[in-house]
Amino acid sequence: MPKQIEISYYNAFILTGSGNSGYWHVEESRIKGDFNGKGTDYGARAYTTDEEYGTRRRPNAMIYSGVYNSKTKTNNTNQFSIAESITRAVDVSNGSIQKLHAEDTNLNIFQEHKVSRALIDKDAIFTAEGQGLTVSGANVIGQVQAYTGKFGISNNPESFAYYGNRKYFVDRQRGVVLRLSQDGLEPISRYGMTDFFRDNLEKVKFSQSGGVEKGRLYGMYDERFGEYILSLQHSSLVGGKKTTPTSSATTDQNGFLTLGFSEDSKGWVSFYSYKPTFGFSALNQFYTFNGTDLYKHHSSETYNKFYNSTYSDPSYVTFVMNDGASSIKTFRTINYEGSNGWSMDRAEAETVLKLGATNEIQKEEAYKIPEKGVTILDANGVTMDVGFKLRESKYYADLKQKIPYGLSDYNSNFNNNTLNTTLGIKGYHMEVDMLYHEPTGNGKLVELFAVSNEIKI
Repeated sequence: MPKQIEISYYNAFILTGSGNSGYWHVEESRIKGDFNGKGTDYGARAYTTDEEYGTRRRPNAMIYSGVYNSKTKTNNTNQFSIAESITRAVDVSNGSIQKLHAEDTNLNIFQEHKVSRALIDKDAIFTAEGQGLTVSGANVIGQVQAYTGKFGISNNPESFAYYGNRKYFVDRQRGVVLRLSQDGLEPISRYGMTDFFRDNLEKVKFSQSGGVEKGRLYGMYDERFGEYILSLQHSSLVGGKKTTPTSSATTDQNGFLTLGFSEDSKGWVSFYSYKPTFGFSALNQFYTFNGTDLYKHHSSETYNKFYNSTYSDPSYVTFVMNDGASSIKTFRTINYEGSNGWSMDRAEAETVLKLGATNEIQKEEAYKIPEKGVTILDANGVTMDVGFKLRESKYYADLKQKIPYGLSDYNSNFNNNTLNTTLGIKGYHMEVDMLYHEPTGNGKLVELFAVSNEIKI
């Protein structure tokens, strides 16, 4: 009885060998094996080899798939037709693409060292006179045009935030914070904060131990207050003031610096005491994440309270008084307009002295001036007011020199009977810290409108 063999292929027959030599499947060249039936040929065959076949990553290139239309239920996002021009590359010398941001009918491309704009579904052509025209084209990603300026987003796409036609981001490698708008790229870190960002952005990458540590630069936009919020986070960063006037205890705020930029003020308006892990605005409200928890800002009547914790550190504002910058002068008074309860925590004036062949900077310091109504007993036992005095809706106080180290305990907040009667401190300019602190931490609203002084040249 002949042996029955199952054929695993269609349109084929079997040739058997003699003995145990096996058998072979032979594909029939004619469909169904019909006599003079339609035949098939071999078709296209590869005629070359690729010895470096494998995955290749192009960090400076973009690729797009087929369209997705939810209305017609068309989903071609898994199709990448090689018959069409579906890739677009930018200059690889400017680094990898870190961020893509679609804006109207354009695509903003943020590389490590360059920012460009690509046209979407259109191309730019030029007339014989050199005038640019925009026409519809078949390319999804059209011509790429670079913005003026050698700036990029480095390796920190998390610093990107936008509102309206303004985009904000950080170029850590160049130590600047930038804004991209209709007038192009502009470093907004130059608004009084050039040295600050140049020094601190450099610390975000490297740890003090010498190894590489991944720092973060979280950028977000607060639509409610109209501020670009930037949080620099790295273990080597140091926060603001640590010591309160009522206690020598310190609150650890190291590891981050959070601050805000306002378009209305054209400057960096404040440091903040919270450390977000991201943030966003929605329906005119500002939200940030602390770890995995989401918090809504500007929703509590208690100020200086973030993430359900009331900060014990005081709020403070630092001023630089510099009238008559080229002249040595005596700063005689300090005046402010605002809420009751502000104190002057520090006042220092600098003078450059010529000592022999070298120049030496000498600092004169003033006594701290407490809030309104603080009194002490002088050497004769008479009560004297050493705090701010209220006259015609303005608080003022005289500046008096601080007794040198070792002669008096000037840090005891005037709880001593020895006062230097010398009026004013001398220097080219004076730095002043105005401080407000509530020991109970009730976080009430306080205001500071203006700070001024009287000088004598």
